[in-house]
Amino acid sequence: MTKERSEGATWHYQLMRHKTPHLGDDEGIYYAIHEYHEMKDGQAWTMDPVEVIGESVNDVIWSLKAMLHDIQRHGVEDYD
Repeated sequence: MTKERSEGATWHYQLMRHKTPHLGDDEGIYYAIHEYHEMKDGQAWTMDPVEVIGESVNDVIWSLKAMLHDIQRHGVEDYD
């Protein structure tokens, strides 16, 4: 569920693969959801993963559905 930002950039939720270098291979891999921004001068994602919070149960349900939709649409990216 991509949303339009007022400054002309768009964003979506993005599942990111994190690697903890000191653990090696598959042991140091975990996944987290970030906001992924498509800017006019490039692409970037939030440094910290997003939290699922809301002012109501419906807000939380909407966020979870949006996250699932975006993960299915955009797949997984490596967090560098």
